[in-house]
Amino acid sequence: MIEKMYIPENPNEVLKIALEMEEEGYRTYTEGARSIRNSLGKRMLERLAQDELSHMKRIREVFDVLTGKQEWNNIVIHPTQESVTFQNIFDRLKNELKQSVEELGSHGVNDEEVIETAINLENHAKFYYAETAKKSKDDKVKEFLLILAKEEEGHYQALRNINNFMSDPANWFATQGKF
Repeated sequence: MIEKMYIPENPNEVLKIALEMEEEGYRTYTEGARSIRNSLGKRMLERLAQDELSHMKRIREVFDVLTGKQEWNNIVIHPTQESVTFQNIFDRLKNELKQSVEELGSHGVNDEEVIETAINLENHAKFYYAETAKKSKDDKVKEFLLILAKEEEGHYQALRNINNFMSDPANWFATQGKF
């Protein structure tokens, strides 16, 4: 049986659910970063947790606009920092790569579970934002939701990439490893 996702039409409710999803993502990534052994996976989760904080801040600002506490021209709906991609994190961690590869042999079952949980969260968020954007009657809210959907897609792809790297680094290097 396929579970149907509830997609509200009221923008305030859309943002309330979005905020709850981002808070759950932040908790999951923070806890995952504490438990994962692989340093590359740990850095990825730490960065994703920071992105979730950024999403929460921006969602609250859009909510403030909708409730009349803020004006659109006083907020930034686009991300203010470089997007998370596996390659960005990989490039920053080249010096630690040898250690990450060595850790692959000693990582626990939880490493894969943590990354799989993160993949599922990002996929759910991406779908939610894309679907709520389709229903949005407010062009600015729609634009904001599409921006979030695109960011979540980037997170999703980065996590899938790190999952592939962690499960088979030799194959990953042979097919996509870039220096």
